[in-house]
Amino acid sequence: MAKVSVIIAVHNGAATIGRALESVFAQTFTDFEIVVVNDGSTDDTAAVLAGYGNRIHVLSVSKGGASMARNAGVRASSGEYLAFLDDDDEWMPQKLERSVPVLDHEPECVLVYTLGLKVDQQGRVTGSLDGQATGSESPTVKEMLERPWNVVPSQFVVRRDVFERCGGFYAIACEDRYFLLQAREHGIFRCVREPLLRKTPRPLYPTILDREARHDGFLRLMRERYGDSAEGMITGMVRSRVEILKHVARVLMKEGRTMEARRCLARVIYYEPTSPRAYRKYLKTFLPSRVSPPTRQREG
Repeated sequence: MAKVSVIIAVHNGAATIGRALESVFAQTFTDFEIVVVNDGSTDDTAAVLAGYGNRIHVLSVSKGGASMARNAGVRASSGEYLAFLDDDDEWMPQKLERSVPVLDHEPECVLVYTLGLKVDQQGRVTGSLDGQATGSESPTVKEMLERPWNVVPSQFVVRRDVFERCGGFYAIACEDRYFLLQAREHGIFRCVREPLLRKTPRPLYPTILDREARHDGFLRLMRERYGDSAEGMITGMVRSRVEILKHVARVLMKEGRTMEARRCLARVIYYEPTSPRAYRKYLKTFLPSRVSPPTRQREG
């Protein structure tokens, strides 16, 4: 049995999955297995994965989203520790070598994460990934509920038994945040303060709107589980989401895509129903627009 099970969920990632896999093969820690879950891909992902033969275990499922795919991958794996990698992300060679000993030597530690870098589609570093994990490396549940705190799955390695006790990833938006809250109830976190992940953010539109119903589900789940204690975190997350929706709407308006901008601004009104400015921006989408030179969408 491998020490670490590396779980990669992929949907239409034929162009990127090879880079992700090569970053795993390049690990200096080698006691791992790789389970790739092909989440209903309709491109050449299956053919690309077949080229790796028995170096990886491939599980094909109907499209159910990243959470369900990751959970399926965990069920098909056997490692004591679980490490997750998105199909368009890359680990630095020492990612597992630095992470595994922390769990080995600290029984009270249930999850270890590393720092990360944001890179664009050309592989150029554009910033740090660590703005959502400021403050304590292992905030208490109370602190995590007071304001948003997060690391993405590609950053962390978690004990299998803890993952199972948490019930895996829920099929909601912000599933990583909810999982981290549950995991913190079982023990402490540790941070390896090295940038051992290269994260490629994906375009925000239309994903941000596609996830809105699941985002509402996340907020309901938080209130059901944590009650009023979660209001600080929820307020911070809603504020951040509104700012992202406004940013995307501005970009779409500059590109002359008024109908798409209108959809984003309708969600802003949903979150800010008493804001006159939100209504003015929404009504502006019905006016004739001039197309500006293309503006690059912020990625997330």
